[in-house]
Amino acid sequence: MPVAFVSAVPAIPISLGVPRVVRGVAITHVLGDPSLPPGREADVRRRLLLTAVGALAREVAGPTLFEAELIR
Repeated sequence: MPVAFVSAVPAIPISLGVPRVVRGVAITHVLGDPSLPPGREADVRRRLLLTAVGALAREVAGPTLFEAELIR
């Protein structure tokens, strides 16, 4: 079963051989940015989640970093 790992420090899961890594926002708030207004933070969370789901659908040969297009 494929797995997408979201991390604010992607070098760590990549060095461990995790096949699909999605870059998160920050160590303290991996899937969001509480400094943003609620609607914009929801957009950040949605984009990260969609990036992770998209990563699950991709075949990868080794550790691969996926980055969401975030507008802050």
